[in-house]
Amino acid sequence: MSSYREQVEWVKTLSIKEGSRITTDCPFCGGKNKFTLDKFDGKLVWNCYRASCNVKGAHSGERNLDAVKARLSGSSIKRHKPEPKPIPTITTNVSNSDTALAYLKKVNSYDAFLRGDIKIRYAPKESRVLFYNKDNTGAVGRSMRPVRAKWWSYGELSKGIHVGNGDHAILVEDVASACAVSNVTGLTGVALLGTNITKSIKRAISKYKKVTLVLDNDASAKAVSLMSVLGYRSQVRLTVVDLKYLSPDKIREVIEYEI
Repeated sequence: MSSYREQVEWVKTLSIKEGSRITTDCPFCGGKNKFTLDKFDGKLVWNCYRASCNVKGAHSGERNLDAVKARLSGSSIKRHKPEPKPIPTITTNVSNSDTALAYLKKVNSYDAFLRGDIKIRYAPKESRVLFYNKDNTGAVGRSMRPVRAKWWSYGELSKGIHVGNGDHAILVEDVASACAVSNVTGLTGVALLGTNITKSIKRAISKYKKVTLVLDNDASAKAVSLMSVLGYRSQVRLTVVDLKYLSPDKIREVIEYEI
């Protein structure tokens, strides 16, 4: 059963107008058009009408009375960073799920798993493929169901997820692309899990002899700003196709191509 915090985080991703209701698929049980969300007086109320699903709850929003008073007085309330989701404890080998195996092969991540470059497990309750970081303190989970929230993050992931043993780091947005990169000899894929380079990630990649940032072809402006953060040891490459869909030879072509 999903936690209240997980439910709140998900409903906050939905766009809903005051005094209205939306109906969608339940992200927790997969029930088709079983999940409803209402918003009245700023309060969110949700419920899954699938008999086997116990998901339901209500949330009044972040702007409580204290927050309103603080805003009017010009002061601020210290916000505490929410605790990360715990990594699912009930997992099994990905080979036990045909769907999980097919997904890993589709995004060129299966070979990295077989080599032991990354720990990958399947969480049957959540129906998610879990990609773990090196010290198993964090993971990202890709849903195998057609839900709105395809990716969830668990645990501590401030350093990103590093896949491979090469001395040339290839910085990519997602972990599947990092796995595909590791199929190329001499390269390590580093999943930023987004498009920002934090201080923790910058420290973590300082051990590599060379760093290359790979972003989508339409993200040239973002690439320039990130290059200023990375410094002189880095270079940038833009690609039309996500690296997770490319063969090792094609990935090497992208990395070696001079812009």
